[in-house]
Amino acid sequence: MKTLYCRLCGILLITFFCVLPANAGSVKIFKVLPHYLDKEGRHALNPSLFERDRYQALLKAHPEKCSTVRFDIQWRNTLSDIDDLNIFIEIRGTKQGEKTITFTEKLPPKKSVWSKWKKINIPEETFSKIEGINAWRVIIRDGETTLREYRSFLWDMEPKDESDN
Repeated sequence: MKTLYCRLCGILLITFFCVLPANAGSVKIFKVLPHYLDKEGRHALNPSLFERDRYQALLKAHPEKCSTVRFDIQWRNTLSDIDDLNIFIEIRGTKQGEKTITFTEKLPPKKSVWSKWKKINIPEETFSKIEGINAWRVIIRDGETTLREYRSFLWDMEPKDESDN
């Protein structure tokens, strides 16, 4: 019985190590959390998720209490040959006639099996110009090659052109 158990464990280990290199690797975006920040730079008053959501609703309803927005992005890179890894955030504001605004930050190209969080603050003067966020998109690129994209559900809706009326 013991030898059967040892053989079974050996077969499982060999199978695991044979399948492991077959994964070519990828870049993934697991989660994007846009958080409004108050004048003191806080997105919540205490660590409770319920309180965070309540405070976010309050900041969204009262834009005068909001200073900017921060995007918290959970991502992972399991590719090994990446030279120029960048993250792009594209934002469409609620103000009519404003263009899409893009922010770029460099990401560490180091391969990892663990996910990481990247926090990107939108400058206050830019946030005040767009008057809030209508839609957003996050893209991870290696140079000009798009590796992964994550977008809000409103991104695909085309903004109305006032000249169509």
